[in-house]
Amino acid sequence: MVGTGSKPPLEPRRAPLSWDRELHLQALGEKVFDLLVVGGGATGCSVARDAALRGLDVCLVERGDLAAGTSSRSTRFIHGGLRYLRTLEFGFVREGLQERATLMTVAPHLVRPAEFLFPALRAAGMSRTKLRLGIGLYDLLAGRNRLPGTRSLSRSETLLLEPCLRGDGLRGSVVYFDGAVDDARLVIETAVSAVEAGATVALHAEVERIVPSDNSHAVLVLRDRLSGNPLGARAAVVVNAAGAWAGNLLSKHSDGGKSPKAGSPLRPSRGSHLVFPRESLPVSRVVIMPSRSDGRLLFAVPAGEFTYLGTTEVDHTGALDPVRTEASEVEYILKVAGEVFEAPGISRDRILCTWAGIRPLVERPHTETGRLSRDFRILQEAAGVVSVVGGKLTSCRRMAEATLDLATGILASRTGRPSDACITGWKLFPGSEGAVGDGDDEATQGLDGEVVKHLHAVYGSRAGLIFRRIAQVPSLGRPYAPGCPVTPAEVIHAIEREGAVRLADLLFRRLHPLMMEARIRSAPGKAVAEGASRLMASWLGWTEERRLKELVNVSEEWDRGFWVPRSD
Repeated sequence: MVGTGSKPPLEPRRAPLSWDRELHLQALGEKVFDLLVVGGGATGCSVARDAALRGLDVCLVERGDLAAGTSSRSTRFIHGGLRYLRTLEFGFVREGLQERATLMTVAPHLVRPAEFLFPALRAAGMSRTKLRLGIGLYDLLAGRNRLPGTRSLSRSETLLLEPCLRGDGLRGSVVYFDGAVDDARLVIETAVSAVEAGATVALHAEVERIVPSDNSHAVLVLRDRLSGNPLGARAAVVVNAAGAWAGNLLSKHSDGGKSPKAGSPLRPSRGSHLVFPRESLPVSRVVIMPSRSDGRLLFAVPAGEFTYLGTTEVDHTGALDPVRTEASEVEYILKVAGEVFEAPGISRDRILCTWAGIRPLVERPHTETGRLSRDFRILQEAAGVVSVVGGKLTSCRRMAEATLDLATGILASRTGRPSDACITGWKLFPGSEGAVGDGDDEATQGLDGEVVKHLHAVYGSRAGLIFRRIAQVPSLGRPYAPGCPVTPAEVIHAIEREGAVRLADLLFRRLHPLMMEARIRSAPGKAVAEGASRLMASWLGWTEERRLKELVNVSEEWDRGFWVPRSD
């Protein structure tokens, strides 16, 4: 194990980085890109991947880290949206279910089927018959992409599956399957795929101004947020995929007043989650929690040694960064959980951490936030500048395809540059090429079983890259802390192949997010942070002062985003 004061194990210096930030920054000023994408969340990375796979010269810039905003703070589902059946949005649900099937096909190690249990509660006005009809329609809309396993259970059968449910008022349940995902990992793998297809990706590079042009390329004035140095980039077409921050970017146009000034079409909505030790609520599948007060559907989600609850949906009127769970949201989630479960362990003092994200909902006048659709809109805000707003994690690939269909038409009219057709509907993600575990038997001999299981689950077939590194230098396969499967080899992989340049980026996005968010203040979490910081310092040439600053930044980011709010 790598202890606090021990020297991290190293291997001989390797070939040049496959994702070298300096080379990507250098490329910004050396060429005129066909397309420049602003925003490193699910939508932006999907646009960059789609564009690179269409043969375009594309660059993505992100002011922070990949998935650092909304895309790592979702409920972590890929689904059609069962609740939209109540508002008769059948086409929207059908499209979501089609995208669920597509993502399960092209990224099976990332998007997996998960079992959901929907209890029929008398107090929520739900009968088992009503639930059977609703979920039957959900399966029907999925068509041939339906996930098998839907079944109706009696009250006693339901309590046998989930003993923590309240028995009073329980009429039974319906069990069905939907999709689950590690949201940050989906975004990172999308970016990795884009880079492998030739995209330039510049992280921690903030757009300060956009200068569009009617008949030439747009110019972007940027700043390197790590060094403070000014940067510049040029592109024929700019795609604003900044999510909840898209409105801020629209205000940075400098086109002599030619772009529309009607204001952003976005209505930011905050969704919060609470994380508990698994023993506080030991559910064995996702359990839907209907709220008696407003009819919203919340979820209790098992996640390894944790269970998390969420989500809320409230108008967000403050700053977009940092985003924090508010005390009123904690009370709301606890109240709903108390209505559904008989679980004394679900209490404020047992919360390990929280997370909140801002959904970039498209405004609909006179509509409650909780009833706003997750549909998306594509806008041409200025000459050569396209914005994509709204949507949800499930629709990120489809949003990218629709955005590129428009953007490539603009590109062709401005430059005559053709592009290939979209192939993201069938192109496999990194880690999906071949069966997980193929050829790994020899490389995994002697490794901790939990490490092997963790790496296969997170990286799919690409786990072989990490196993082969460990085979060359066995010390790189020793976990940093007992009971925590993170190893130095995984840290090196994140630096070398996934663009990690800050310790917080590594801990909160590259490694399993929930594992580190909930553990960062624990002894295992501190051991991982300390050991990883020493390895990153050696690999990236940090001074000791920079290393210590990175540790402080991790603590500050946790305080900003994952803290447990006090009671009012």
